Amino acid sequence: MPADSRLTHRVFGTPGSERLVVLVGTGNAVAVDPLPAETAARDICVLAVQLGAATMEDPGGYGSETPAEQTADWLAQLIRDTLAEIPMEASAAGPLTVGVVAYRDAVDVALRTVAQLGEMVDRLALVAVAAPEQPIDRDDLGALIQSITAKTLVLNGQRDEAAAAGAATWYREYLSSARVEMVPADVTMSLPAVWGRVLSHVAPRTKL
Repeated sequence: MPADSRLTHRVFGTPGSERLVVLVGTGNAVAVDPLPAETAARDICVLAVQLGAATMEDPGGYGSETPAEQTADWLAQLIRDTLAEIPMEASAAGPLTVGVVAYRDAVDVALRTVAQLGEMVDRLALVAVAAPEQPIDRDDLGALIQSITAKTLVLNGQRDEAAAAGAATWYREYLSSARVEMVPADVTMSLPAVWGRVLSHVAPRTKL
C-alpha cells in the first residue's frame, strides 16, 4: 500500500541519517523543527508527520476500518518507505530501527502505527498525552498496545489537566517497557520545552 498523500510531512535534521525519528502530531506543533539547535546537535533525520482531525477519527461501531486505522496504515507504510531510502552502508550493522514521538492528540494513531511496525520501532516517546476518554476506547487501545515492546518514555506536565499524572499512569499500565517523567511545565506543555529530553530517549548515542 503506498503512503497516502494526505499525510503532510516534512524532514528536519540530516536526510539519510542512519537514525530515523518520526514525530507525529497536529497543527503548528510539528509544522517546524521543535528546537533546531537540539536537532542539529545530533546525527538524526526527523520525519515530522502532521495529522488533521479527520485522519484521527475512531468512532465506535464504524463498521469498517476507521479513519484512524487507515491513517495508521498509511503512516506505517511511509515509515517503511523512508527507512528503505536510507543508504545500504548505513545499515551494515543490522536492520535499521526507528524512534517514534507521539505528541498530544496524535497518540492514538501513533500507537496503532507502532503496534503494526513491531520490532522496527525500538524507542517510543509519548509527550503531553491524555488517556482515551471512553471505556470502550480505553479497552480497545489498551488491548492493542500491550504488544508494543519499544522502550517507552511518557512525558506529561504536572499542571496539564488533560495530560496529567493519571493519564501517564494509564499508558504505563499497558506498555510493558514504559517509564513516566512528570515535567514541571506550564498548563500546556510545549514540544520545544522537552525536545532535548525526547531526543535523548528516542535517539541515544547520536550526539555529534
